[in-house]
Amino acid sequence: MITKIAGRFLVLVGAAVILGAFVLIIVMPQLDWGAIAKPPMLEKRLAGIVLRRWVRRDAPPVHNPLVATADNLKTARREFQEHCAICHGADGSAHNLLGADFYPPIARLERGAPGWSDGELYFIIANGIRYTGMPGFGANHGPDDIWRAILWIRHLPHLTEAERAELRQSRPGLMEHNEHDQGPGNDD
Repeated sequence: MITKIAGRFLVLVGAAVILGAFVLIIVMPQLDWGAIAKPPMLEKRLAGIVLRRWVRRDAPPVHNPLVATADNLKTARREFQEHCAICHGADGSAHNLLGADFYPPIARLERGAPGWSDGELYFIIANGIRYTGMPGFGANHGPDDIWRAILWIRHLPHLTEAERAELRQSRPGLMEHNEHDQGPGNDD
């Protein structure tokens, strides 16, 4: 009896392996893997679930140790402009200077990334996200640099008109729309 069950189990496992190999070798290469193509809803949902679970599982439950003083915000803005604005836009609108399409779309940070805690943002910035274009900054930038970027991300929803004008002057093109803009992007 046990041998019969084990035999059926092995046949089932073998069939699953063959089916998986068929999907991987024959079906998957037939799909459009380009960054311009819109993926199926199932792929978007699964990727979103996996990403959120990974970040929530591994991100430390910490708060930004830096306070939003005028000096800290000035330094935070410079940090963001040097390393983040090329993709996320000077104002967090995801209007990138690369003139490129990304999938998943570049995260729009103009609302301050309300769906993520400080610790989760730190984790994402420090580690990056594989296959998205989001690099990890943790190996080459100290914690204070990353916390400064988060400080500026949290400030983005509160930009004054004077700050917006200054951003336009200091980094032309980082707030302008072009034919390659991502559209609504992702609001995380």
